[in-house]
Amino acid sequence: MERKLPKGTEQAIRQALKKTNSASEKKRILNRTQSLYNAFVREAPAPGGLNFLRSQYYGGLSVFAFYEAMDRKVGTDVLQEILWSMLAGGGDIHRKSPVRIRFSGTLMQRLAYALLDRYACFVNKQADSGRWKNTWKIAVNPEKHKNGISIPLMNCPVAAFAKKHGYEHLLPLFCGSDFKVAERYGMRLIREHTEAEGFDSCDFWYLMENEAEQ
Repeated sequence: MERKLPKGTEQAIRQALKKTNSASEKKRILNRTQSLYNAFVREAPAPGGLNFLRSQYYGGLSVFAFYEAMDRKVGTDVLQEILWSMLAGGGDIHRKSPVRIRFSGTLMQRLAYALLDRYACFVNKQADSGRWKNTWKIAVNPEKHKNGISIPLMNCPVAAFAKKHGYEHLLPLFCGSDFKVAERYGMRLIREHTEAEGFDSCDFWYLMENEAEQ
């Protein structure tokens, strides 16, 4: 079954191509992007159902498909804008003041971790059994942080696909966008390492803007 390009990716590509390409050239590039995207999905599909990170993975493949459709001749600024639009709708991410919601040490935090524990147990079991390929494994607060939510991810399928196809130089765009997404929703991301840098996991420790790193 053919999959359409993620809506955010397609819209961002159309906007980028509108500035410098004719209508016929824009159509050709979009068609080639769609074809390459489907080829990538067929080569390395992600499991469906309860795989809540599936859209992020397919979004990554769509950016790689556009890069290849442009014969790898496209600026990182254009790719960054397409990636940003795909992840969080683009737009201004600046806030006049921090979001001051008490989250840490509350029932909301405990419920969030309880749900994440159950989901991580399910996903990791599927991945370890070999039934789920091309998906992330999840660790839940392994360093026992008191504040925020800590969910390091392992087995990054975007990094694996990029390294296989020679797109690894684009991975800093993906990793950097995680910080923008956090800021978009009034949080800040604390990160010390990623799989793109050769480590065995990617840090994801989210704090409200006014929370201490504890």
